[in-house]
Amino acid sequence: MGVPEDFTQKGYFDGAGRQAAVLSALPLLGTYFSRGFREKLREAEGGIARSNEGESSELEQAVAGLRFRVALATGEKLVEILESVRDRPNFRYGVERRESVGVLAGKLDVTRWLARKWEVRAPESYPVLRVERSSRTPENLLAAYSLLWMIFEVEDAYIRSGAPPASREGKAAVDLLERLHHLMAASNFSEHYAELTRIGTHEWALGVLEDVEARLSAGRVGSREAYESLAKWIRQTISSNPVMQVGDTEWLFYDGSFDTTLFELWCLIELGDTVSKMLGQDRQIPDMRTSSKSPSYRWLTDDSEISIHFQHDLAKTATGGQVTWKRNGGKLGGRPDLTAIIKPVESALSTLNATSVIYIDPKLRKRDRVPTEEIYKMLGYFSNSGVGPAGLGAILFYTPHRTPQPVYEFDSGEGGQVLAIGLDPERPEENNSGLEALAKMILERAQQPVLG
Repeated sequence: MGVPEDFTQKGYFDGAGRQAAVLSALPLLGTYFSRGFREKLREAEGGIARSNEGESSELEQAVAGLRFRVALATGEKLVEILESVRDRPNFRYGVERRESVGVLAGKLDVTRWLARKWEVRAPESYPVLRVERSSRTPENLLAAYSLLWMIFEVEDAYIRSGAPPASREGKAAVDLLERLHHLMAASNFSEHYAELTRIGTHEWALGVLEDVEARLSAGRVGSREAYESLAKWIRQTISSNPVMQVGDTEWLFYDGSFDTTLFELWCLIELGDTVSKMLGQDRQIPDMRTSSKSPSYRWLTDDSEISIHFQHDLAKTATGGQVTWKRNGGKLGGRPDLTAIIKPVESALSTLNATSVIYIDPKLRKRDRVPTEEIYKMLGYFSNSGVGPAGLGAILFYTPHRTPQPVYEFDSGEGGQVLAIGLDPERPEENNSGLEALAKMILERAQQPVLG
């Protein structure tokens, strides 16, 4: 499923760099089981509130693409686990009370028989006890729940991603859904469908998972290996831990069309982690289900509020709330990929009272030298937002071939500053100096001491 790399193109990750970026960006999705099966059904029916915006925001589109690829990769692993469960399901025996008409077919239920005294029935019937085998074990309920959840997740993520049916992603989704629905036809899954659509919630799944884990520890589960893998898969997804490792080939089924967005998301979380570390605050995981109107990161210090926004409209941070350049009365818009905003705490609710705005543009372009074109684009943001030569910004570009990673600094002489920082997801330690330089630029505008 791998995609041949064309290293002459300047807009794509190397294979290893793509995998490293994906694994770093996974926490941005939050928990895969953030809502249970029934909650997801209600959302599809319009029961859970969604954005009122007519079109999906850039943030929602970016997350949809990443979520879709996560669904495909994790779904492949779940199929492997559930195929083992289907082939060797466990079961339990239970005693069922039945009526045997005409003949005594089974063990006579003496207690019920005596309770009838001399009651006459025509035709004659006998209360009997029969031992029945049932697939309704906690492990099989959990397996069927994960299967239903995965089917819904892949279908929903596929639709939201907008992937064309003829694309690699679209074909992979169709193939995976066929395998998932084929599994659902197995009796030890299908028998529980109706029940799970009534009771299958996130809280219910957590309770059953804990029960299954306890039964596994006590050695009370047959076909132990398959169900252990299932419990581990669900525990990892609930905890937002990746269920794939570096080296898995599932992530290479798609072409470079998503790489630009992936680089932006990776830069977002790497910068957020660096600022948190230098502030001495706990790591934050952005809720990427919110619209672009809300900040992806927000830190409060004694005097300032620091926030980072994804795809924030340039006009919202322009001088006076209006961009400079217009055509026939219409504004020339723009959306820097990342925007850091620093405001005094007392005016944190006002968008226009920012003391500093820093525009940050990740550009997935392999460069051997200074990214001049991107820097001139940054100067265009400064001109259109009205800050001119006093503007602050940074270009983050992809340098898998450079050691050490370059950090270029440009000054206007009027308080303006632009950083051009080379980064490579595959070499996290070598990214520190550049990310720390950018975080320092942000924190200094908040008059915040930097922790070493």
